[in-house]
Amino acid sequence: MSSSPVVSSPPINIVEELQVITAQNLEKLEVNKYYEVIRELGKGTYGKVDLVIHKMRGTKMALKFLKKKTTKLRSFLREYSISLYLSPCPFIINMFGIAFETDDYYVFAQEYAVAGDLFDIIPPQVGLPEPVAKRCVHQVAIALDYMHYKKLVHRDIKPENVLIFDRECRKVKLSDFGMTRRAGSPVKRVSGTIPYTAPELCGAAEPSEGFCVDPATDVWAFGVLLFCMLTGNFPWEKALPTDAFYEEFARWQRARRSGGPVPSQWRRFTDEALRMFRKLLSLDPQRRCSVKEVFRHFGRRWMLDTEVGIAGGAAAGSGNHQGALSSTSEEDEEDEDLLVDRMKQQTLSPAVCGGSKMGTMETGSPQGHRYAAVAPTGYERVARDNTSGSRILVTTPIEICV
Repeated sequence: MSSSPVVSSPPINIVEELQVITAQNLEKLEVNKYYEVIRELGKGTYGKVDLVIHKMRGTKMALKFLKKKTTKLRSFLREYSISLYLSPCPFIINMFGIAFETDDYYVFAQEYAVAGDLFDIIPPQVGLPEPVAKRCVHQVAIALDYMHYKKLVHRDIKPENVLIFDRECRKVKLSDFGMTRRAGSPVKRVSGTIPYTAPELCGAAEPSEGFCVDPATDVWAFGVLLFCMLTGNFPWEKALPTDAFYEEFARWQRARRSGGPVPSQWRRFTDEALRMFRKLLSLDPQRRCSVKEVFRHFGRRWMLDTEVGIAGGAAAGSGNHQGALSSTSEEDEEDEDLLVDRMKQQTLSPAVCGGSKMGTMETGSPQGHRYAAVAPTGYERVARDNTSGSRILVTTPIEICV
């Protein structure tokens, strides 16, 4: 008995389908009709973020307002759809399936992080305790690996885009997908924040030349983020030969086989940590490891001057990491189908408050909380106590590809 030939359907770009569904359901609404605005959490050239309470559900949310004058509808739909698509990952900020417009703004709702962002808790020139840093790194690495598994590149990894729910980093989530693009897609301009930007992007002679989006740039930024968490400093201002700190590091990387002195900024790390950094911060993007490499090093000390032993490091990073990183392809396809079905059946009106996940929200509101701006451009934030010599600063994003 001959079997019938199997006809495979063309692959569906789930993000593009979500954009179409969102555009079809986008309603013009009055914010005050559905939300009680508590306070402004952040603002910038992109617009603002408000902390609100949904009047019907009683749930605290963060509403992100994007100015229509400076934001194309296509850009709004892309950021919202990517955020929604990635939100099933427990280490990526949760979404509520709420998107609408007002006369002046495009708006979507997302989870409220009660403790602010990672930048808020890194002591300048000191850094986080190693167990806290490892807890944070563990969760951010899973989130990034999930994105890369989905063939998406964040392109703006930095402390301000890691939202925290407690100051011990027991629960952190990656946010801000305004710069996210599909791996391999061509872009015309470098994006990201200069201290975290990979050398192959810093060295681009002409922005008009363009390049392809590569997950290796996220890995580089992740390595710089890890350095910042552990030391409270940037390793360099920009990854160019004109930067003395970077050039010292680059010489050490190039001389790895013949040995050579460890750069001054890196002498506080153990040999185990240096091996990890060498892989994360390989000068050649083709040789750069994946973010999962950090899991190989959790059971060892990272800092020479810490009293945290192997047990502390192992406790922070133990468990079946590979099982948490990605599900099977069959489960992913089922999740995507369910997400599209829910989007087709619901309205995006906040009166319904539907979404990909409706988990219980944190309702605490610590004093002095500042929302980590989820915008691809600069934003205002309350100045925090800082020493004049501190090298941890709010960095200025450079021009974004559209």
